[in-house]
Amino acid sequence: MKEPLALILRPKTISEIIGQLHLFNENSVLNRMVKTRSLYSLIFYGVPGIGKTSIALALANDLNIPHMIYNAVIDRKEQLMSIIDLAKRSDNGYVIILEEVHRLNRDKQDILLPFLENGVVHIFATTTENPYFTINPAIRSRCQIFELSSLSKEDVFKGLKKRLSTIQLNTKFSDEILKMIAEQTNGDLRAAINIVDILNTLYANETINKKILRDVMQQSYVLSADYGDEYYDIKSALHKSLRGSDPDAAIYYLARLLAAGDLESLCRRLIAMAYEDIGLANPQLCSRVIAACDAAKEVGFPECKQIFAAIVIEMCLSPKSNSAYLAIVDALQDVKNGKTYSIPKHIKDQSYKSATKLGRTGYLYPHDYQNAYVKQQYLPNELVSKKYYKINVNNPIEPKMNEYLKKIKLDK
Repeated sequence: MKEPLALILRPKTISEIIGQLHLFNENSVLNRMVKTRSLYSLIFYGVPGIGKTSIALALANDLNIPHMIYNAVIDRKEQLMSIIDLAKRSDNGYVIILEEVHRLNRDKQDILLPFLENGVVHIFATTTENPYFTINPAIRSRCQIFELSSLSKEDVFKGLKKRLSTIQLNTKFSDEILKMIAEQTNGDLRAAINIVDILNTLYANETINKKILRDVMQQSYVLSADYGDEYYDIKSALHKSLRGSDPDAAIYYLARLLAAGDLESLCRRLIAMAYEDIGLANPQLCSRVIAACDAAKEVGFPECKQIFAAIVIEMCLSPKSNSAYLAIVDALQDVKNGKTYSIPKHIKDQSYKSATKLGRTGYLYPHDYQNAYVKQQYLPNELVSKKYYKINVNNPIEPKMNEYLKKIKLDK
């Protein structure tokens, strides 16, 4: 069976990587790893076809480290155990190129983690999903995360020219045709090379023209055009249109994303929007967004379009509040700045018999008091006057909630 052209042309060294200049400048971590022959576990995150696995393999080659590819979706745990056995016998370290790491199930994680912890293996993992949402924190905390940039159409064109110049083809490709392929595949270099592979095989000894190219190119490449540079801009435009309560604009950008066919990403963005921008103004709607996304996944394309349309319009028409979002952003910033102060003793864990010997006493159980409220300190001493939650007076619900809180406090 013929080896795919994309595999034949895969870069052997990081100097052959297309794009991603932010990852390979002189002082970048990846370049320093090669120069110092240092090995760390890494996660490469980005859209399909931009070179995540290629970078992982090229880096392993440059480091001269034994390695093997393991796909979390299709490869069995017995294969993972076999790779780890090989790693145990390696004196120079071992790298697992772990594809689709976000799909690694619990059994495989339990096998991998101890050996990742003690340095028997390192991973160069790849994922199309945001690692902060989808990857087990135990794995993520042991890795450096690198986000790959979407390739521009110019990057794909230059990549095709560079790669194809290294091999003998059966067909002739003009720059005009290569540019058309780059435009139609919108940042997916692997897809572009696959198109060249098909043309090179099926139209041997012919000069590829626009008609041949149109006959071969699948409509799916046009529909998934938003996976290029504009893809994230369209998601951003949908988010801002929803926040701005413009149902017409939101429906338009929703249609653009539905045409791209990325149901998972769309669901994640809608749920995030609901809790960030609607939040306490309409808490029930947040639950309905989750239910709508579950329903959309259940019915799939094309029927999911009406489910998304209904929930997006409802989100546009809903009152908005970002007070919960601002509260957690403020708190996280304090934690990031090192404000991790001691918890007051009376609210520390007191479930064991010797807790009183450590002075963990004095907690007042709110349900023992009228309105289930009693005044006591919860924040650390250094933050006792800090206000993270600031009421959004423009939200019709929050002032009422706040009035109730004031009332039960004043009753004491």
